[in-house]
Amino acid sequence: MDWKKAEVTENESLVIPKRWLHLHYYEALNILFRFENSLRVFVYVILKKKLKEKWINTAISGGTSIRSETRKRITQSKEHGYLGYDVNSPMLYLSSGELIDIIISETYWKYFAPYFKASKSIITTKLQEIGSIRNSLAHFRPLKEDDIELIKQNTKHILLEIEKCLSEITSVSNIVPSNTDKEWYSVITNLGSDNVKLSLFSSNNEKWVKLVLKYEIPTFMVRHQSDTYLALSVGSLRVSEIIKNYQGLKNSCIYITEGNLNGRILADKSLKATQTLNFTFFEKNLSDDTIQIASALCELISSIDEETDYLKGNSLARGKFIESKSISAFTRDSTIRNKSYWVINWNNIDTEIQDVEFWGKETRFDKDFISGSTHYPWMPESISDDDSIPF
Repeated sequence: MDWKKAEVTENESLVIPKRWLHLHYYEALNILFRFENSLRVFVYVILKKKLKEKWINTAISGGTSIRSETRKRITQSKEHGYLGYDVNSPMLYLSSGELIDIIISETYWKYFAPYFKASKSIITTKLQEIGSIRNSLAHFRPLKEDDIELIKQNTKHILLEIEKCLSEITSVSNIVPSNTDKEWYSVITNLGSDNVKLSLFSSNNEKWVKLVLKYEIPTFMVRHQSDTYLALSVGSLRVSEIIKNYQGLKNSCIYITEGNLNGRILADKSLKATQTLNFTFFEKNLSDDTIQIASALCELISSIDEETDYLKGNSLARGKFIESKSISAFTRDSTIRNKSYWVINWNNIDTEIQDVEFWGKETRFDKDFISGSTHYPWMPESISDDDSIPF
């Protein structure tokens, strides 16, 4: 068997062997992959918005629930854990058929209906047509080029409002005005300390709110220092422990992300840096749960302050929510300016969490969420290149 490979030429063109499948099969795979995973995110967001922590008990076909059925599937997948990536989100173990059944079910349709510009019967038909083509591809039956046009048309018709929803919730960036009359704003913005600052942002339609917890990274120890290299022990949030121990925050929010680590080496070689943890809420849930959220934040901030102070005197210890991590920095010559600059290596500070609420590093998704996203929540790697960057 001669499995010929695709090649990238010197001018960055992609050459596919003629014996490979016709191009419309790859187009179908791309559309269906993006459709199904976007639908997963949407179904999760709406269920979490309406049911909070009880979303996992959502009924699926066969008289079972998301929790019980996906738990079995995750266990089964670990029998061949050496294959593919290790993924643990229950949503990634639901089939497209089950996602569709949840959307159109008598119990849950009322939650999803506002996001469709057609009757339930029409939406059902269009989703089932996509499902039929998806099953043909999944079971390696032949596809017509016309099938591709159908799924393009159907996804465009039924996912328009869904894309708006997903783009809104993943692009919450408007600073909440200081004169807002929302109680949660006055309560939360009064919290904070020298080590922790809180800020609030809202979506364009003000239905989604992002709470940003910013930790001022302390330097516990300078382990090595020269004109061109630094090795430091610094404080870092134990994100997994924060999420595990503050279930109220996790249950009330839709999802949690870590911001990209941001810092610089100052002229005196000291580190100025921050670590951020972002909690995105449905505004009504934030309003309903303000007291318990504020109480959790107040307790968390107090613990972070106590542990930071303790570790400053004993950097070999580890707190419940703060730990010491090693980072390094080195100088690099600038090709633009006639001087060098510092580059910080943050690779040792990373978080892997099993919770479905944790979506990893913060990514600003494109407005073209469904057909243009390079990353999806719960996936450890990108699924494509950014089409603005040549491969």
